[in-house]
Amino acid sequence: MSNKLAMSFHEAKIDMTTEQWGALLVLLNEGAMTQGQLGERLHLEKSSVSRLIDGLERRKRIVRTRNPQDSRQKLVTPTPKALEMAELCAAIARPILEEAQSGMAEDEILLLRSMLSRIITNLENQSDRLIP
Repeated sequence: MSNKLAMSFHEAKIDMTTEQWGALLVLLNEGAMTQGQLGERLHLEKSSVSRLIDGLERRKRIVRTRNPQDSRQKLVTPTPKALEMAELCAAIARPILEEAQSGMAEDEILLLRSMLSRIITNLENQSDRLIP
């Protein structure tokens, strides 16, 4: 699904990866946050988040500003251009998601989402126990 979405973005001449779009969605829905918080939310390693944020910043889709509560930290904030781009990406993603879920009843989709959420939570809890 990710590959199909990436190909559709490319065909639409959208200069954004599916991972960058996911990060923008988190920022647009949850507001400004530190790079570390974004990485936790996306379940990504620090180096991956850094590259992702650098790419979004180069494309003027986010800005990094000093955190007023802690000047050692920077907040990642979506720009107005990010909202416009995220809406365009959503319009492309909607039919792909509908195609992926075709033939599934609403209760099956809800069950699938619930099960995937549980898997993520289980893996997060397991990771917490593995870190000394």
